[in-house]
Amino acid sequence: MRLDHINISTDHLDEVKEALVRLLGLEAGYRPAFKPPGYWLYGEGYPIIHLTEIKESPGESTGALNHVSFKDDDYDGLIERLEADGIEYRKQSVPGSGVRQVFFTINHQVTVEVDFDPEP
Repeated sequence: MRLDHINISTDHLDEVKEALVRLLGLEAGYRPAFKPPGYWLYGEGYPIIHLTEIKESPGESTGALNHVSFKDDDYDGLIERLEADGIEYRKQSVPGSGVRQVFFTINHQVTVEVDFDPEP
């Protein structure tokens, strides 16, 4: 089993897309002609984030969704992009493994975790 994709519903469609493309290095790609409008954001050729436009704000709570997590290898690059955008973030390491984690929050209180291998 593996994570197929996550879907984020937002009334700030382009803003959310641009943030995820810029910060996570994803690419907007093919999306079937669904209604309502949206984007599929690809990582390594696979659509891992589906964005769907809604007319009214979903509010500031994501309900039971605590965060979404990705694995990457450009730790310094992510930190630089977050700082350039003025986005607050939290760094930590997984006890016992040394896996480095970076957490940040985007629109509608969607928290994103990015995991990196331990420092060499």
